[in-house]
Amino acid sequence: MNTKFLFAEESDRQQELPQEHWKILIVDDEPEVHAVTKLALSDFQFLGRGLEFHSAYSGAEAKELIQAHPDAAIVLLDVVMETDDAGLGVARYIRDELGNRYTRIILRTGQPGQAPERTVIVNYDINDYKSKTELTAQKLFTAVMSSLRSYRDIISIAHSRHGLEKIISSTNNLFALQSMENFITGLVQQVSWLVGGARQTLYAAADDQHISRELKIRAAFGEDAEQLLNQPIKAALAKEALVELDAVIRTHSIHYGDDFVLAYCPSQCRPQGALLCLTGLSRPLSEKERELLQLFADNVQVALDNVICLQDTDQLLSELVARLMELEQENYAMRPNKQSAYVTLVATLGEAHGMGKEEVQRAATAAILFERAEKLFTLLEEQPASKVSPCQQRLVRAIRPLQMAQSKVTQVAARALEERLERFDGMGLPAGKQGEDIALESGLFNLTRLFYDLARQDLALEDVLARIDAERGKHFDPELCDTLKKNAQSLYQRVLQG
Repeated sequence: MNTKFLFAEESDRQQELPQEHWKILIVDDEPEVHAVTKLALSDFQFLGRGLEFHSAYSGAEAKELIQAHPDAAIVLLDVVMETDDAGLGVARYIRDELGNRYTRIILRTGQPGQAPERTVIVNYDINDYKSKTELTAQKLFTAVMSSLRSYRDIISIAHSRHGLEKIISSTNNLFALQSMENFITGLVQQVSWLVGGARQTLYAAADDQHISRELKIRAAFGEDAEQLLNQPIKAALAKEALVELDAVIRTHSIHYGDDFVLAYCPSQCRPQGALLCLTGLSRPLSEKERELLQLFADNVQVALDNVICLQDTDQLLSELVARLMELEQENYAMRPNKQSAYVTLVATLGEAHGMGKEEVQRAATAAILFERAEKLFTLLEEQPASKVSPCQQRLVRAIRPLQMAQSKVTQVAARALEERLERFDGMGLPAGKQGEDIALESGLFNLTRLFYDLARQDLALEDVLARIDAERGKHFDPELCDTLKKNAQSLYQRVLQG
């Protein structure tokens, strides 16, 4: 045992650790090594956090320990334990079997000849190699400090990557509300790690559903992130931050506290903007970090403003569509014979299939809207499936005002547009709905469309029915196909008569 490790008698009083700490795994078959390592690092602090030690005395125990603590920052790993290369096996297990590329591995050996440094560094994914005979307290301190800095930077990069993935995945359909939530969450995650390594980062916006327009947390990262979502921002802030909150909102400014930041994000289309909060900062922010935070505060709300403006437009359109459908329903009730041939076929087939009078009238009125909107989403049958996704995204965006409209007719039309590529056998798009999961009106509209288009191509009725019979139970409900077949002659004549 190297006496350079023994600096003082071990204290009976356990070292008090701060609320947060870096996990250090000590793997060595000599109990004395565990004791002196803990003693040498007992007062260690990095970014305001102490160390938490966990011990294993063999390679087998080490594998169990790393599985139990995948968030360990450092493993101080002996090479020779129950076998001459037990430590090397643990290193390979961590990297290859667990796929853990984050934890820093410092190899410590008392027998360098058993595992030559050059060979080990080349063949094993370790981060440092130390001989126990040379590892003084100061050198151990330096090795742990440098490894923790590396670990911090690697985790920062990983979190930034995850945040960037959220941002990139959101840009495919940026102006969808769910996508915008992911976009903001990604930005918040990025800021959390790029600006001071905050323990908690919150983004709060006004709640439009309440008169008070209270700021509620829309995105959170760090401690208690999931529990804080949709909670009032005041419930999440410490007393020191609460004191400054009203002034920051009133003056549209940024306040830098000792370990927190409150940044107001102004809105261009709402009376009240949003608030960005960073708490648990380990150090004061640099000038560059303050510039980045100011840039975030000035620009993140612009993206959300765009969504809000889009939502306002959707709301207006939904109200207009609902009113239009009321007028169309009144018009159909007064002039059922003055509708297009397609709408007339829908009503006739629906009635023949046993739909009630009110249901037929609602379906026929929805068919008027469906017929007009469907032209926007024509998709050729021979188009590859990979091309469907953009079409579906366009469809979803275009029919959003229909979904929002408070009208049963528009709801029928909107669902039919969503399900226009679904199949009775479950092989359709976008959701792969099957059988009765597809609305009756959706199947009615699609089957009528196919019959109408085939009949207009001057095909003989027998050929039209053969095409439809080929899709019976595949694209279309068999019972609906049987109803059409029974009434095919009269329906065919209606198409020919225009």
